[in-house]
Amino acid sequence: MPAALLAAALLLASGPVAAQQAVISHAEQPSRLIRKTTVHQAFAGVRLQAGDIVESGTHTVQIEWPNGARVALGPASSILVHNAAGLPSATVLRGWSKFAATAPAGGRLALEAGVLALQATAASGIVYLAPDSTELFVESGTVPATDMARAAVPAVPVGSGQYAVRHASRPLDVAPRAPRLFIGRMPRAFLDPLVAVAALVPAAAALPQRDVDAADIAAWRDAGATARRRLASQFAPRLADPAFRRDAESVLAGQPEWRDALRRHNAVKNRTSAPLNQLF
Repeated sequence: MPAALLAAALLLASGPVAAQQAVISHAEQPSRLIRKTTVHQAFAGVRLQAGDIVESGTHTVQIEWPNGARVALGPASSILVHNAAGLPSATVLRGWSKFAATAPAGGRLALEAGVLALQATAASGIVYLAPDSTELFVESGTVPATDMARAAVPAVPVGSGQYAVRHASRPLDVAPRAPRLFIGRMPRAFLDPLVAVAALVPAAAALPQRDVDAADIAAWRDAGATARRRLASQFAPRLADPAFRRDAESVLAGQPEWRDALRRHNAVKNRTSAPLNQLF
């Protein structure tokens, strides 16, 4: 890393964790942070910005917001942070996540996973985003679940102890308890409540490593259509890199959002490379 860039990163990390920003409050191992189009190594204490993507790797990671809302990621899981200050909001991009919006009083969290939009107020639960379904187990409180693909259907309240699943081809189904398969696959760390620890963590810097590549983006293919459109818009500038463009044509073209991005990029490229008509 250039010395000037490292010095700037360390300077930003020298103070206490900002009280008005979301922060990675716990990480068993350094996690990955994708900011704009750059992949960083991120430690506990790294402040987050709107648009950041946090990936857990092989261990768990916890994020906390100023209002007390918390989200933990299980192994091989990713989340997109929409709002790093104010009302917390995020989108699960893959894998397992556990959320808690229970303290202080009035703590809230807006969370999207697949086609479901969840509003947690004084509630906690566990979400699993699979290739063909989104699963929700509510530990405490009540979580209204809105099906974003069915605009005319009102939010369904999922109460404490209940389990809900939205399969790709079926409407949301709520059951009185979680099935054994869900409990058996759940990360063991999720059996414990999420404890607020951000106030104890010194500030840290995110260390830039490389540009995001097509394989990174392909790992988020299970995200909902709204999230995929946002991701395609965020990373479309990388199509200017010929190597990224070749990889995108190979591993991302199966997603309609990236087919559109590639089509637009190629149209602009063809216009700019076409010879101008000359009149003599």
